[in-house]
Amino acid sequence: MGRLLSRWSWGLLMVLAGCGLSWPAIAQDLFDLPVGTVQNFGPNLQTTGGGRCRQPEGLAIDPDGNLYAASNSDQAITVGYVCVINNKGELVDTIAVPAGPGAGAVGLLGELWEDGYLIVLDQADDIQPHGRILRINPRTHEVKTIATGLAFPNGMAEDRHGNIYVTDSLLGSIYRFSEDRSQLTLWFKHAALVSNNPNQPVGANDLALDADEHFLYVDNAGNRQVLRVPIDEDGRPGAIQLFADGATIESKLGLVGPVVLYYADGMQFDVRGNLYVMSNISNEIQVFSPDGGLAQRYRGVGSNALDFNASPVFKGRLMFITNMSATDGGVNSKLSVFVAPFRGLHTN
Repeated sequence: MGRLLSRWSWGLLMVLAGCGLSWPAIAQDLFDLPVGTVQNFGPNLQTTGGGRCRQPEGLAIDPDGNLYAASNSDQAITVGYVCVINNKGELVDTIAVPAGPGAGAVGLLGELWEDGYLIVLDQADDIQPHGRILRINPRTHEVKTIATGLAFPNGMAEDRHGNIYVTDSLLGSIYRFSEDRSQLTLWFKHAALVSNNPNQPVGANDLALDADEHFLYVDNAGNRQVLRVPIDEDGRPGAIQLFADGATIESKLGLVGPVVLYYADGMQFDVRGNLYVMSNISNEIQVFSPDGGLAQRYRGVGSNALDFNASPVFKGRLMFITNMSATDGGVNSKLSVFVAPFRGLHTN
């Protein structure tokens, strides 16, 4: 969701009681765990690596199961870091990312793994045109800026043609980055993608494409909504549609809110068409059926509880998740793993 959140203070949410589970490596044993299990993966990122990995937000995974966590720490003024955690949960590398020209900070958000490289978003200091799209070589640590001009680039999704869609949370916009990465153009802009919540100005957050790529789903963190934009045969957007509204769902189900889509962050589809949304103030993974109904809510317990869960990536049925720990000063900065009932739609 970004550093705007990590600079604010909310009261701590309820801490559930329970026992911890150890996490030695990606192994078959994990797939034998009950569906819905949430447990920690790897080290505490507040302290490991000299604090360079604290408050991870963006996340990508390569075909070997290495995870690339992008730190969105308040402390990142001149240099941010992408931290590499291998499939055994060990921190094996850190990649330095200097702030861009003229920017007062660096804030690393959404990530994609593409052909051996990382595509990473930098919200910078939340001032247009300092927001950047970066291409990082994880072997050489080369960081290349491939697009600029944004205010708060936050989430990404890539279609089967190689186009990358990018949200700008402050501008209420979705940009499209061409397959050859030569052109970044405004694809869709709408007032529904701007937050109306004075306590949470982050609007359009993450993106997810359905299996047929008939719709591009986008959540609005401040408004506690998931929306979707139809895509026609020529790749043009149609009229935006409301898919799920947190307050409406709470009223229908008799839930005491705010809890549903509070605040909506990273999103992923499974192969059954269910949409998993990180509700990071609720510390929950909330699953929505294809018709927009709230199908399930998952959360960890005890030391394995989620803590401002932000970005998810699938590896088969295992979903890895960053925890920004934004409400408690980063003390629980970490990665989690969640055992989903079905495989992820997009997975390495």
